[in-house]
Amino acid sequence: MAETTIDSPRKTRLVFCTSRPSRYAAVLNTLRQTFAIVLTDSGPTASDAIETAPEVVIIEDQLVGGDGTWLAQQARMVRKGKSGTIIMVGPKETSAIGRLLEERVVDAAITGNLSPGEFLERFWRIYGTRSEDEHVIAISKPAARVMNTNRKLFTRLEDMVAEGGIDREGRKAVTAAADSVVDLAGDPSVAPMLHQLRGHHDSTFAHSLRVGILMASFGRAIGVPDDQLRLMAETGLLHDLGKMKIPLSILAKPGKLTEEERGEMNLHPVFGAQLVNDGYRDLPDLIAAVRHHHEKLDGSGYPDGQTRGQIHEMSLCTAVVDVFSALTDRRDYKPAMARDQAFSIMDSMVGRHLEPRLYRRFRDLVIDTRLADEPKR
Repeated sequence: MAETTIDSPRKTRLVFCTSRPSRYAAVLNTLRQTFAIVLTDSGPTASDAIETAPEVVIIEDQLVGGDGTWLAQQARMVRKGKSGTIIMVGPKETSAIGRLLEERVVDAAITGNLSPGEFLERFWRIYGTRSEDEHVIAISKPAARVMNTNRKLFTRLEDMVAEGGIDREGRKAVTAAADSVVDLAGDPSVAPMLHQLRGHHDSTFAHSLRVGILMASFGRAIGVPDDQLRLMAETGLLHDLGKMKIPLSILAKPGKLTEEERGEMNLHPVFGAQLVNDGYRDLPDLIAAVRHHHEKLDGSGYPDGQTRGQIHEMSLCTAVVDVFSALTDRRDYKPAMARDQAFSIMDSMVGRHLEPRLYRRFRDLVIDTRLADEPKR
């Protein structure tokens, strides 16, 4: 197989060594949006490509003529003293991959019979968060603190979800993270951080943090008191917690969900409310917002089909911010939408889905302050 590249040399370089490129066709099509990809097999072309010291090397465990161990070892030697990421892939974790991980020849492995969405989700957890967090750290110290605090929080949240929900001790961690978000909402670095989060590949974390920051900024703009600012930030951070109980095959699926998959996805507000219920019994507004941020004024939302007059204002605020962030987020299966295009779509949702007064206030905030505007190039 001859090596091929069709991408701009200004992109980060990625070498993908595989004997079966058709298996990874959908993954490669998505990665080409970000990387200049050299696709090669196990022959001399693979060795030559690795010798150029690309920033990312992905090596299939089983290649024609043997395993990928020798290529991984070559990549490690070339990378010595330089930054970069080496990843092994395969249908299962073999003893050879285990040794490479143990000896730190490779940084990580992606194994299993994975859909393209699952593969990409794991890839960005390995590579994307590392490179993009560096950009956030460069924005400002407050932005770096917020990223670090909330990254740790979401790691803890995964453990709490596995244990059944957020308890009182867990709530303290959420509150501390929300306080950092409220502080950042008044900092000049909030806008560039939101631009960076817009393209962050660790999607559930990035979306929830972005909604938390936008909620706190929204609260400041409409003059809510400090305790309510923190509540709005906490609500934003926790609103999609239930997605941690949705299978990755659904959550990261690049294509359209089936009716059955959509039904399972639509349960995430119910799961979320159950997960926060014990820790937030004294804050029913937050529990309501987690459960009802997908309700619509005309009653066509989920999970309870609430209508205008039944939906709490915190839920209505969360819905506005959540829709805006979802439209303008970048996902593996779609690019980030421009702000003005997102508002054009949201304009058509007013009255039927979004509460008109809250939507207008939020739109004015974003436009007047250039918050979440397109970054200058």
